[in-house]
Amino acid sequence: MNVQRFIDRRKELGLSQSELARGICTQTTISKFENQSQMMSTKILSRLCNRLGLTLNDLFSDQLPDEQQLKASLNQAEFDLITSEYDQALVKLDQLDLTHHQTGNLQMDYLFIKGFALALSRTNLTDAIFCFDQILNGLDETHQTIYSQLAYVGLGVAYEQTGNIQQADFYFGKMPERLMKVQGDSPDKTWKMITMLFYTGEFYAGQADYETSNALLNTVLTICSNQHMTFYVARAQYQLALNLVHTGAHRDTIEPVLAEAAVFARFNQNAKLLKKIAALTQQLDL
Repeated sequence: MNVQRFIDRRKELGLSQSELARGICTQTTISKFENQSQMMSTKILSRLCNRLGLTLNDLFSDQLPDEQQLKASLNQAEFDLITSEYDQALVKLDQLDLTHHQTGNLQMDYLFIKGFALALSRTNLTDAIFCFDQILNGLDETHQTIYSQLAYVGLGVAYEQTGNIQQADFYFGKMPERLMKVQGDSPDKTWKMITMLFYTGEFYAGQADYETSNALLNTVLTICSNQHMTFYVARAQYQLALNLVHTGAHRDTIEPVLAEAAVFARFNQNAKLLKKIAALTQQLDL
């Protein structure tokens, strides 16, 4: 039995043994299971796994051989999300079979990407909201993982797309508080933190709150620079250029920002963004 997977998941959610045990069993039961591999009843173990977003199969089987490939495919879909290729992301997700992969993180990865892609493409906003609900009310009911924070921001995106700005602002407005709970202790988590910052910055630009938008987008650029990540640089720079346009900045101020956006868009092969940059460059006669 993979007891370590049980322990890792509990710690990932930030739960103590006592918190996990509450209403199900005693803290001693969990302690003996984790430290001495002393078995508990199947009923109790099943309930604990459910609270952790795991299945009994997760504990009784080793990592499936193609789990790494599945994660790689999810990363590719997430990259499509970053480059605004939402339809491509959805196609990739539709090709994945998670039937035998009930690990919580893989499922939440899938749902977060699908929810964002559906919302941003306006394909099916109801399904997008349902994706986020499955994370918040099922797989991460204690709301301790980065996926819950992504789901909240995703709900903001979905409500923004429907024109419900008040509801969107409710979710986006709590983003800084939620980021305080997230530690970017891995490239994957840092990437997801940047996703939250970018879409929140984009939202506030749409509400003409350019000061807040600029602060968030410049934070994106700082993190990207410190972590040597380029994926969001082009989009952040482009939005900053738009913010400068809307605040009446001189073209000499806008031009270098837009030029840098173009450099990184070409580097990351973001064809859609390059078209937007070209259109804005022509509009401003730069």
